[in-house]
Amino acid sequence: MIEPITEGLVIQAAQEWAARKNKSPLEAASNAKDTITALRAKLTGEEFEQALDSLYREYNES
Repeated sequence: MIEPITEGLVIQAAQEWAARKNKSPLEAASNAKDTITALRAKLTGEEFEQALDSLYREYNES
């Protein structure tokens, strides 16, 4: 079973991305939180879950 992508997993992925790119993990986490907040304000339900999944994949694939 595949677990759903949570906000915490997205923030963790952002921090790991920052570490790989020699950037600030704290700044990456803050930016991810801001992005999540903006997505939550614009999207609901499944759309929000899909956006979280997309953001998570973006951090992991770059």
